[in-house]
Amino acid sequence: MKKRKALYFFVGQSTFVKKDIDIISEKSEVHTLNFEVDAGQKWKVLLQFVRQIFFLLRYGFTSTLFVSQFAGYHSLLPVLFAKITGKKSLIIAGGMECVAFPSIGYGNFQKKYLKNFTRWSLMNASHISPKHETLWHSRYTYTNDDFSEQGIQFFIPSIRTPHTVIYNGYDSIKFQKKGDKKASTFITVTGAMEYPFQTALKGIDLLLEVAKDFPKATFLIIGALSESQFPDRPSNVIVKPKVPNEKLIELYSESQFYFQLSMAEGFPNALCEAMLCECVPIGSDVFSISDIIDNTGFLLRKRNKNMLAEVVQKALTCDAAALGKSARERILKNYPLSRRNAELSSLIDKL
Repeated sequence: MKKRKALYFFVGQSTFVKKDIDIISEKSEVHTLNFEVDAGQKWKVLLQFVRQIFFLLRYGFTSTLFVSQFAGYHSLLPVLFAKITGKKSLIIAGGMECVAFPSIGYGNFQKKYLKNFTRWSLMNASHISPKHETLWHSRYTYTNDDFSEQGIQFFIPSIRTPHTVIYNGYDSIKFQKKGDKKASTFITVTGAMEYPFQTALKGIDLLLEVAKDFPKATFLIIGALSESQFPDRPSNVIVKPKVPNEKLIELYSESQFYFQLSMAEGFPNALCEAMLCECVPIGSDVFSISDIIDNTGFLLRKRNKNMLAEVVQKALTCDAAALGKSARERILKNYPLSRRNAELSSLIDKL
């Protein structure tokens, strides 16, 4: 039986991109295009549009589905091409294209031109698949500096595009604890630190502040540009650049607690993978984070250093071993890779 064809558009290589390509490839022949634009190189957008046009002309007429991971500059031409040719388009909404945080310069809907590309893409797509309900619409109370509501529907009140929420899924065989935990150890993983908003977005600034209050604890930041990125950090804060997955699993396994102190998140992979390695989660009360953690860890209700210190103090007195096992069980039960595989495959079949 001849395989159907699908096109997949994304910005930057990541594990969740590879996972979804693998899922779609089970039933379809997939051709992919990475819309590569680095920080500070916006001039490359025009070159990527030209590259995308040739890609669409080569593969678009024989393909039946156009999938975009996130919405933005890279998603508009595929969505319009699909609409003009009577094909179907799917946008997988993961976070940045659903929010606006002008106070730190983050989110598509606070960008002068990007917000229009995002809006046109989402309004003209055949279907949208947010990774969590809160990305469609939610109240926001973590800070008072930005909009009190967030999500696609809030920024595009007139949108009529149907949507289906499909959570991320995780490999519990690959991500599991190896070895013993070290007492009073905290870890967080970030990336894209070349962007000026990232330190506040991921709550790294809060972590650096609260670490001063707990000199006997160790705080590890993974994903910095270099080990000297935060020169004024307390001596109990260790900073490392990005590490391979196997090393990351080792570091999760050694750590008692995982920080996800983000101002905004779609469905954070590092949090879920750390929980699979039995880290007790400590997260900000935003978007999917409270749903993921539930009663297996601790929530920071407001972006406040003193409140975070209280949360850390409480965490240091908990039964970390028992909570860590509960955290793993929560991801195993609710967010297995098999669930995303089945639900995404079903949605694509319908489209």
